[in-house]
Amino acid sequence: MYTKEQFSLPLAAMRDFVRDRSFGVLATHHAGEIFTSPLPIDLRETEDGELFVAGHVARANGMSEVFGTGAPATVTVLGPDTYVPAEWFGTRSRIPTWLYCAVEISGRLELSDDGRKRADVEVLIDRLQKRAVDGSTWTLDEIPAHLSEEYLKHIVGYRLLDLRLTSCFRLNQGKGGGETLADALRSADDSARHELAELTLTPPTYGPGRPVS
Repeated sequence: MYTKEQFSLPLAAMRDFVRDRSFGVLATHHAGEIFTSPLPIDLRETEDGELFVAGHVARANGMSEVFGTGAPATVTVLGPDTYVPAEWFGTRSRIPTWLYCAVEISGRLELSDDGRKRADVEVLIDRLQKRAVDGSTWTLDEIPAHLSEEYLKHIVGYRLLDLRLTSCFRLNQGKGGGETLADALRSADDSARHELAELTLTPPTYGPGRPVS
């Protein structure tokens, strides 16, 4: 992913962004073809603090053929975005632009065996259930065993290891007109633009006055 330092997040902020979204597009390359799949993304840490992604795809998905080869792969996680016309800066002499938030995760694929696949699915479900339903205690065990086993039989688990994270949060950094832009974004009937309004006023990226760790 092309980016610049002023558009980049510290590692901790990238990790939190990915975990908050928990959804992205996995891209692999196999037999001269690029495969992409939108998938739940579970970014986790080992006991030693090493980041990895745990996930799964349908067994019928052609990209699963490369999971056992150690092939490189990339996950792209997108946040809010919007086109910005010149008028939103309070002038007609600005070039229109696009605001967006994205984190890219690159690494090496590793195939998961059946035991790790089930464990990773359970960890993901547990985290997302508790986030979606306050106090949720739902688990995969509540599904009749023959149905859960049938489900697990039709997916292939993977882990993405040796990660490199990059980010690009283009939020009008250093361009001026921020308050006018934020007001225009807030006036739109769109939750993504509301989120961007706050981000443009206090970008979480590196730069003057921003943290670097």
